[in-house]
Amino acid sequence: MSEKGLFRGNLFAGFSAVLLVGIFICVNHYLDYRDTHQIIDPLALAEREHLPAHLEDKGNRLAFYDLEPLKMGPAVAFSPGLWIKFKDLNPSDASWIRVTGKVWFSCPVSEAKCSLVATCNHQGVNFKYMFVALEHENLEPNQWNRVSNDYHVPQAPDGEDVLQAYFWYRGKGEMLVDSVEVTRYEGGGRFK
Repeated sequence: MSEKGLFRGNLFAGFSAVLLVGIFICVNHYLDYRDTHQIIDPLALAEREHLPAHLEDKGNRLAFYDLEPLKMGPAVAFSPGLWIKFKDLNPSDASWIRVTGKVWFSCPVSEAKCSLVATCNHQGVNFKYMFVALEHENLEPNQWNRVSNDYHVPQAPDGEDVLQAYFWYRGKGEMLVDSVEVTRYEGGGRFK
C-alpha cells in the first residue's frame, strides 16, 4: 500500500472516530436534557392511605356539614370541615379519619383545581399533610361526584396541636361542595 493510501486510511479512521465521539456526546446531552427538564406535577404524585378493611363500618362521625351546597371559588377557597385539638380528640396509634364530600363542576376535570385535605398542625407548621387533588381523580363534570381521603392520624408533639380536614379550591372558576363529613375510626394499625 502506498504512503498516500495509508494517509487517506488514517485520515478517514480519525475523522470517523471524531464523528462517532461527537454523535455519542450529542445523544448523551439530549438524553440528559430530556431527563432533567421533565415537567413533574407534584399533585399527581400524592400518595394515598387506605383505611383498614376491618374498620369500614366502625366509624363515629366527628363533623358533618350539609351545605346546600357551598359555592367555592377564588373568594371562598376553603370549605367548612374539621378543626380539633389533639387533647380533645385523644387519638391512639390506631386512629384514622375519613373525609368525604360531594363536588359538582361544569369545567373539564383537568380544570377542577380543588384538593380534599387532611393535615396536622404544630405551632403553625404542618407535620403530616395529605390531600386528594380532584383534577387527578376519575370524576365527571355536570354531576355530583363523591370524593374521600383516608388519613392515619399521627401522634402529635403537643395536645394543643390541631387536626384539620377541608376542601381547598385552587381554581379560577367555581365549584359546588356539599355533604362534607369527617368520620373517626379506632382499632386498626396503619398496615392491618
